Amino acid sequence: MAINVLQVSGFLLAGYSVMSNDCLQTLGAYFSSNKERTPKFIQAIFVCSVLSIVLLWGWSIGNGDPAWGRLEKFALPSVFTWVYLIPPITVMLLTRWGAPVSTTFLVLTAFQPNNVGALLSKSLSGYLLACVLGGLLYGAVIWLLERRVLRQPGAAKPIWFVLQWLSTGWLWSQWLIQDLANIYVYLPRQLNAVEMVATVSALCAGICILIKLSGGPIQHVVRSKTNTEDLRSAAIIDLLYGFILFYFAQVSKFPMSTTWVFLGLLSGREVALYLRLRHRQGVEVRATVVNDAFKAGVGLVVSIAIALLIQPLKSLG
Repeated sequence: MAINVLQVSGFLLAGYSVMSNDCLQTLGAYFSSNKERTPKFIQAIFVCSVLSIVLLWGWSIGNGDPAWGRLEKFALPSVFTWVYLIPPITVMLLTRWGAPVSTTFLVLTAFQPNNVGALLSKSLSGYLLACVLGGLLYGAVIWLLERRVLRQPGAAKPIWFVLQWLSTGWLWSQWLIQDLANIYVYLPRQLNAVEMVATVSALCAGICILIKLSGGPIQHVVRSKTNTEDLRSAAIIDLLYGFILFYFAQVSKFPMSTTWVFLGLLSGREVALYLRLRHRQGVEVRATVVNDAFKAGVGLVVSIAIALLIQPLKSLG
């Protein structure tokens, strides 16, 4: 089918809004730890290279499907109207508020509200698994590394610089495989070569803007956590998060909220480090965890409400 102006507008809005909100998960620690170390144009080349490889590889092995098969249960609407532009615009507004909203809920449920139960179930399981895994690993072993980071901040050896970039590339690729569906849901499920190159170029342009802004307003979610500006801590966070997303990608092709997985991992990590190191006040740790959960909850309620409320609007054209 021919791609119309509304679809292109939806894709561009979704691309920028999803990336700007969800970049805290995948690139947040990378931005924080490379802020004073790596020129932004080099960061842009690295991030855009990984994005291009993942997109074009998935497109080639998926017979033109740019979303890695994650839109099988989200049919393309027969008619696109202005209503479908509401979800990405809402994501942009929530991002400016600093809310780590689940773009999966907000965008995908607008297209297929009947799938909200399955989305919620898989996302909750992802949050719980990440929280428990983060708590156990940091509480058992990784707290020793974090203690060293607290005692010797900024003293990472050069090998950690390499490891952090590798772990970021790994995580970024796994996030793209999971969340590309939130962006490409606006376009046909098969794209030709010209269309694919055009979409990759557009997304790379959006990424360059985000890098110039150093992650945007939602970056504070990462900066508020322990040691996230240190290369060693950032590398471990990215590595663990990437493996959790990889696991869920193998379990099922059905989409999930990667935002919830990320917040679960950070929550488990923060609580474990507090119990082991007592490096922060308990009230401060609780406030950080509760605030993140509250904003994610608000984002969920808003997401589902908008997704359901716009259904009657579709008939208005």
